[in-house]
Amino acid sequence: MALPIAKPVEIGIDHARYEAACERLRHWTTGPDAPIPGAALVVARHGKMIEPRFFGREGPEADAPPIRRNAIFLLASLTKPIVYLAAMKLVERGQLCLSDRVTRYLPEFAAYHKEDILVSHLFTHTSGLPDMLPNNIELRKAHAPLEEFAKAAIRDTVPLFQAGTKLSYQSMGTLVVAEICLLYTSPSPRD
Repeated sequence: MALPIAKPVEIGIDHARYEAACERLRHWTTGPDAPIPGAALVVARHGKMIEPRFFGREGPEADAPPIRRNAIFLLASLTKPIVYLAAMKLVERGQLCLSDRVTRYLPEFAAYHKEDILVSHLFTHTSGLPDMLPNNIELRKAHAPLEEFAKAAIRDTVPLFQAGTKLSYQSMGTLVVAEICLLYTSPSPRD
């Protein structure tokens, strides 16, 4: 369901500032030294949106096609607050305990000596999990579904250090937390 299109002024957006943001995105996505290959800008307010604008290319390759209206973007870290908010709602409801071992919720997580990793380690980037899967690039090139990434994060990741001993940014922990949250949205949650 798409929102109705409006002009910036109709939804209380300063047209000059909006155009300045568009010009910055155009600058960042144009030319051989562009710092990002492509971007899209969608601004919505009060149930209406400004016509979406698209800048640059669909990939980093010089011959990549221009961004399409239906292009899919990896949002990565933008999803982290949503995942952790959902998990904290489970904590609030008494369905998730941060001091539990991850294996209480996902028994298959025990592979590769991960049985002592706590849910709190996933939240604090102290789990020892790598940031990305070893075959991340191959999975992306194959357009693998998110489910494949999640299964590999749970089953195939090998800790880089003992949980709780270091801090290392990692996206795999967030993916594992998302999978724990999904247990409570499926028809038959695990005990």
